[in-house]
Amino acid sequence: MDDRGGGLIGSIAGLLVLLALLLFAVQSLFALFARSAVTDAAYEGARQVAGARVGHDDFTSVVLARQQAERTVRGHLGRFGDGVSLDWSGSSTDTITLTVHAQPPGFLWDALRGAGPEPISRTVRVRVERPR
Repeated sequence: MDDRGGGLIGSIAGLLVLLALLLFAVQSLFALFARSAVTDAAYEGARQVAGARVGHDDFTSVVLARQQAERTVRGHLGRFGDGVSLDWSGSSTDTITLTVHAQPPGFLWDALRGAGPEPISRTVRVRVERPR
């Protein structure tokens, strides 16, 4: 009985399964990292606006701080930050609320990705610092 080439087919099939699992794992790690980075950037932006250096009694000062914070958030996220939307509408006089909506990046082809990872939506609330 001649068994030449029998191990080759099994090895190729095993390698393909390994690569498919590796692709799935890396795509999952990309999505987890994106969620973590968005949460961190949102917190940093909200903290920047809620800081004691911003005059919260002056509307113009708050608007300028929000614009600076948006640049900071987008800067933390790099190229990924160009596609995020920022919403400050939940803010009040005592808390700064920032909601960030983003579509996590993917590297798989559309045919393999399917629906893809769920969109990222993070809301961060930070109390306004008031000097005493």
